[in-house]
Amino acid sequence: SVHAQEAQKIAVLDLGNIYINSLAMKDLETQLKAHEAKIKTEMKTREDAFRGEKQALDQQRAILAPEQFSQKAKALSEKGLKYRNEFQLKVRQLAESRSAAIRKMEDLLEPIVSDVANAVGATMIIEKQKILFGTKKLNISEEVTKRLNAKVKKLKLVLVPLKTEN
Repeated sequence: SVHAQEAQKIAVLDLGNIYINSLAMKDLETQLKAHEAKIKTEMKTREDAFRGEKQALDQQRAILAPEQFSQKAKALSEKGLKYRNEFQLKVRQLAESRSAAIRKMEDLLEPIVSDVANAVGATMIIEKQKILFGTKKLNISEEVTKRLNAKVKKLKLVLVPLKTEN
């Protein structure tokens, strides 16, 4: 019935926009970038050192016994592989830590969204990205962002421990 449709008051939420304008999220992204830069610098330093060791070994090739050379080459390549695995692990850890932080943000957002929705009398909330057609007359994103920023300005990036496969 027309009456039942009128009773449904739909609020629209633009999550992407809320995250872009969230102080805590900006803080988190800054921390993530710093960690990323640190990992890349570390990796570059190691790669350069590794390249140096490889060149030094290549120069010794003529004076080393073949089995001695191949032994050293094998050890060096294992070392390089270990570095790359550690690097990939750190990159994965950062990605998982980011996901964990976003889940924490979602937990912080939930009561705020529900308070704002109740305040405007919304009976349903739709994520903006999910709307194919509709009037956007009840967008609560700005109010949610305002309240979120008042509640949390910083969010500490917690590096989640990774299970290493041995």
